[in-house]
Amino acid sequence: MIRTKDHKTLNMFDPLDHLGPRRGQLLEQSWAPVFRKEILPELPVEQVVPFYSEQNGAPTKELHAMLGLMLAQQTFDLTDKEAVRESAFNFEWRHALGIGDDSDQSAYVSEKTLWNMRRLLTEHDLYQAMFEIPTKKLAELCGVDPSLQRLDSVHVFSNMRHLGRIGLFVRTIKKFLHNLKRQCPASSGFGKLEKELSERSLHKEKTSAFSMVKPSETTKTLQSLAEDLLVIVRCFKEDAKVNSMSSYKLLMRLFEEQCVTENGADGGERIQVRPTRRLPPIPCKTPPTPMPVTTGTKDRAIRFKSPRPAAPMMKNLLFH
Repeated sequence: MIRTKDHKTLNMFDPLDHLGPRRGQLLEQSWAPVFRKEILPELPVEQVVPFYSEQNGAPTKELHAMLGLMLAQQTFDLTDKEAVRESAFNFEWRHALGIGDDSDQSAYVSEKTLWNMRRLLTEHDLYQAMFEIPTKKLAELCGVDPSLQRLDSVHVFSNMRHLGRIGLFVRTIKKFLHNLKRQCPASSGFGKLEKELSERSLHKEKTSAFSMVKPSETTKTLQSLAEDLLVIVRCFKEDAKVNSMSSYKLLMRLFEEQCVTENGADGGERIQVRPTRRLPPIPCKTPPTPMPVTTGTKDRAIRFKSPRPAAPMMKNLLFH
């Protein structure tokens, strides 16, 4: 059997009379009166009614109160046991749910009843309406127009490991040479490189020395690594198989972003490491953020424009 109540009809007697003026004022300042007057009557009870019989079975709990209890449980992040206790003993909750008496029939809800209602809402995809209705109602009460949006700059910090410029050169070169040695070990591949260069880049003890560089020697070390990078890039520039390797593409990206080439005094090609202040922001496009850019070399965040509600009150509303 189905039990529902018209929560839009006013009570003949004030349900807060027994509290006294101070406790009554405290309750009126809480979330409960707004929930009871504005949200509870609008909950989608009519979408739940078809799943119950009007003639058969035990009487249901009052359906507005049940849907309100489910919504309040999710809002306050309570377990079933905690929600049952709030409904049974917390007058603020009972007032919000429109429960007017202390009888077990009205105030007590078993954990199994909660579980059955949750299963019904989940299986028939009714939770969407459960959250949309109070969100729209609260937006109306606060005078918020969700169609008005403003663009905010948002900084997003990744959880990726941060490498200094020397570490970036060392790791990228080492990764490429490892892959090259495995995939193209012959003289047309890994064998084309000078033995001294490959040993310097792959030998564990020699690569670990890069982590002990003094600040005064940073520029010299970077220049040496850039020269090794130029040799490797030019050595395999015409090799289609090597060019298709992802590690070679990373090597080329490092080369293009961190270095510049120019003609030397002897007419040959000369490489220089870009000064830190001249490193350009790198575009990083993703589907939801079409035009974000990095904020610079020292700031390890991505800055992009994100649409947000124009009205400040909107941030306090619950969205699903």
